[in-house]
Amino acid sequence: MTDPLENAYPKVGYQIVEWDMLKPPDERVMPLTHTNRLKLFEMSVRTDRNLTEYSLVDSLGNTYTEGDLNEASDTVDPTSVNEVVSDIASSDGKSQRVALAHLAKMAATSPDECIPAVDLVIELLSDSHPAVQGEALGILTRVVESDPERTRAGVKPAIHLVDESTHSLLRNEAIQFLAEFADHDPTVVTDAIPQLARLLRDESTDTDSTARILASVGSSQPDALVDVVTKLELFLETEPERAHVWVLRAIGHLSKEHANVTVDVAPTAGELLSTDQYTIRSNAAGVLADIADEYPTEVKPWIPDVIELVQDPDELVRYNATSILARVAKEYPDTVSPATEELLAVLNDESADTRFNACWALKRLKATSALETLTELAATDPDEDVRSVAQMAIDSIEE
Repeated sequence: MTDPLENAYPKVGYQIVEWDMLKPPDERVMPLTHTNRLKLFEMSVRTDRNLTEYSLVDSLGNTYTEGDLNEASDTVDPTSVNEVVSDIASSDGKSQRVALAHLAKMAATSPDECIPAVDLVIELLSDSHPAVQGEALGILTRVVESDPERTRAGVKPAIHLVDESTHSLLRNEAIQFLAEFADHDPTVVTDAIPQLARLLRDESTDTDSTARILASVGSSQPDALVDVVTKLELFLETEPERAHVWVLRAIGHLSKEHANVTVDVAPTAGELLSTDQYTIRSNAAGVLADIADEYPTEVKPWIPDVIELVQDPDELVRYNATSILARVAKEYPDTVSPATEELLAVLNDESADTRFNACWALKRLKATSALETLTELAATDPDEDVRSVAQMAIDSIEE
């Protein structure tokens, strides 16, 4: 007898299948491909309707019921975790997958209690079916924040899964685990940087988690990003999204150490100054500020856009904008001089760092119109550094 589900099983993971009982037996089954997930923990069994029934199936031909997914106890304690771990270790196929899904449910609510299961879970990352590997990675991602060192052994096999040949659902699970671990220790994921940078423009890749890893590595090992700057720049040329923030942060970390490597990113960062997302505006301005310290000529074309940001509602955007103006004004005061009124306006900014930058820029502009305000600032500003630079600006203007 022909299996009615023969052509409905997903390539990896699990998906829901709809049975239309009004159709002939050989036409009843419709796989709902939009429900495809790698982890059983994320799935649920739909309630049957009049003349329509639903099944949850995996790529190996197993069918799962509501009872399979809900029989786990809501109580999470060492005893219940040990029982589930024992079930995982002593079974395979459907039984092992169901037990893993139960452990994933426990890890979602009580990751601390699931730490004893970590060693077994890591073993499953090697030579297991993708769905099993994906469930294991999901559990590690939950536990890593509670005890990252216990999950360290999972980093290397996870890096092996960050590859174009790995199914995107599994690859993204590996990337998400690595992103969580990189927050703890980015040094161990540097081997994955070239591959992660290549994957940024892959539409099936979790670009947010990928870029987050790059930013984590950049914060402690900026040199590890030197060879992938071109790929990071290419990604920034795509439609802005949250991942752009992380990529800009990664480039910013590198710019502070090697502006000569990131200087070609200036035009792309300049284009992002006008985006609606303030986090992208802020980080783009930060990159330009770092580049302007050594290469003001490359940032000069963007000064009109930067001037508009001096009055931005976001504090960090204003700070980075005034940083750019102060640095470019050293070489090109005439280019920055149209910003004088805006710089005067932020001398009362809530951020002492922004006030400091504005004073420095006005000093380099020889802005005589700022003398009265600078004099008041030098006498009354609550921040000592601001009072000092305000006085320096006054002395320089009056020379």
